[in-house]
Amino acid sequence: MNKPKQDKKLNALKVNNLRCILAIIVCILICVMVFFAFVYQILATPNELIKEVGWQSFHLFTILSNMAVAIVAGMCIPFAVDGLRYHNYHLPRWFVHLLYMAIFGVTITFVIAVTVLSPAVGFYRVMIYKHDIVLHTLCPIFSILLFIFINSDHTLDFKSSVIAVIPLMVYAILYTVMVFVVGEAAGGWRDHYQIQRIAEHVPIPVLLIAIFLIGLLVSNLMRFAHNAVHKRRKAAMEHYYQQADAFSYEDIQSAVQALARIDRQRDMGGELTVPRRILAMMDKKYQSGLSIKELCKIYIDAYYQAEPEDAD
Repeated sequence: MNKPKQDKKLNALKVNNLRCILAIIVCILICVMVFFAFVYQILATPNELIKEVGWQSFHLFTILSNMAVAIVAGMCIPFAVDGLRYHNYHLPRWFVHLLYMAIFGVTITFVIAVTVLSPAVGFYRVMIYKHDIVLHTLCPIFSILLFIFINSDHTLDFKSSVIAVIPLMVYAILYTVMVFVVGEAAGGWRDHYQIQRIAEHVPIPVLLIAIFLIGLLVSNLMRFAHNAVHKRRKAAMEHYYQQADAFSYEDIQSAVQALARIDRQRDMGGELTVPRRILAMMDKKYQSGLSIKELCKIYIDAYYQAEPEDAD
């Protein structure tokens, strides 16, 4: 009779731990791959396709976007480690927005590489050749999977999609100034994206608007996928904490105390982290009217309540 209860509890823990482990693995892979790709780019010899090597590599949106996502991936690892320690993987809303902006950058890089550069230069040369397999293929794909399936931890709105496009537009405006206003001869940038050819047919302001609209389309597609996975996972977690036999009590106070006792049994000696989201999920079942502050107090009191063996 106790086995189904235990299986449900273990399944809930497995989902949390699997997300944490995958987040750690994927983030470490992204950091390592981007580091070696960046070093290769810095030390590379200029060729007909890419002349921006050394410190001029920072002129390339591909390099900037990949470095940004590597930095944010590194920042994600401590959250995942804490998720393993406390069995409650949670990312702050501000961090999810930061992750969204960074991963949007490499997603745009991937989309342009597949739809524009590959037909013009060749799929192998753009997507697989040397370090391009990291910058144009592996890092974007791992980052997209991380954002949608592993770190989908908050519902994002349309405003978030607009904000995610801001770094791309800042780069587009900076590129326009350095190429068309300053000019390469005066210390500006080379027109490595061949925008001048497009500008012969499309005015620069119209081109910037088009870049923004394309970026907004891509960012919203990412947002829809992210939100869909988040809502599905949240619904499954809510169902577990509302229906699991381990938390089936007549009142919310007893259910929260049971959760605290279970968490204390899994305590690995770290600092106490109160699972406010889980408490809110449980309260939906009882509709107690208690505030989160009151539920947290019940949880903390039960967590630190002396056990019989402690009294001895």
